[in-house]
Amino acid sequence: MSRKNFKVATTEDGKTTMTKIDKTPTGKVKTIKDREAIKKEREEQYQNFRIGALKRRAKRMGLSDEETAKKVEELKNQLNTPNSYLVLVLFKTADKNLVVEALKNEGLTWKMMSDSHFYIEADQETLGTLRGIMPPSAKIYPHVKKKPSVLADVEKKDKTPKKPTNNKKGNAKFHAKHWKRPNVAAFSKKNRREFKDKVKALRAAWKAAKPKKATTVHLKPKKRSNASKKASTNLKKAA
Repeated sequence: MSRKNFKVATTEDGKTTMTKIDKTPTGKVKTIKDREAIKKEREEQYQNFRIGALKRRAKRMGLSDEETAKKVEELKNQLNTPNSYLVLVLFKTADKNLVVEALKNEGLTWKMMSDSHFYIEADQETLGTLRGIMPPSAKIYPHVKKKPSVLADVEKKDKTPKKPTNNKKGNAKFHAKHWKRPNVAAFSKKNRREFKDKVKALRAAWKAAKPKKATTVHLKPKKRSNASKKASTNLKKAA
C-alpha cells in the first residue's frame, strides 16, 4: 500500500495515525467543502440547462412570457422534489423466506415477487430501509421514475390534427402483392416466354401513352458569303 495518498500524524500520547487524502485529478487536496461546492455547481448547471430547454420549447409552442415564467417555477419545484424509484432486488432462492419476512416486518408491499427477485416502489427513505434489511448477497438496483413534463397540459391543447394520408395497411399490402418482383429464373420455358411477351406489351403501351414530342427539323448550314472580302480587296488594289 502506497503512503502517497495517506497523511501520517502523531498524537499526544505518541501513537501514529494514517489518514487517507482525497485528491483531485490535478493533485490538489479536495476537502469536504470543495466537494459540496462542486456538487452545488453541477446542480445549478443542470437546472439552468433544463430551464433553457423549457423556455425554447415554450417559445415554439407560442406561450406568453407570463405563462413561461409559471412553467419555469413548476419545473424548479419538480427538480427540488425527491425522486421516487422502482427498485429491482435480486436474491438467492434459499433466502426468499428471509426476504419476505424482512419486508413484512417493515410493512413494505412489493409489486411482484418470484423465487429470485422482486420489484417494489420506493422513495429515498424506503430505499435506505431496503439496503439495511436485505441479505448481504442481495443486489439492489433502483431505477428513477420519470417525472411528468410540466408542458403536458399545453401539448394536449396544442395538438394539431394529422394530415390525411393514403398510406394505410391495406394499401401497403396491395402494393406489396401487385408490385412484387417475380422470380423469372424459376419459371418454365412456356411461362417465361409468356411473361416476356407481357412485359413487351406493357412497355409498348407505356410508350404509346407518352405525349409525343415535337419533330425537330435540322437546317442545312449556309455557305459563307465572300462578297465583303472581295470588295475590300478591290479597294486596296484601286488605292
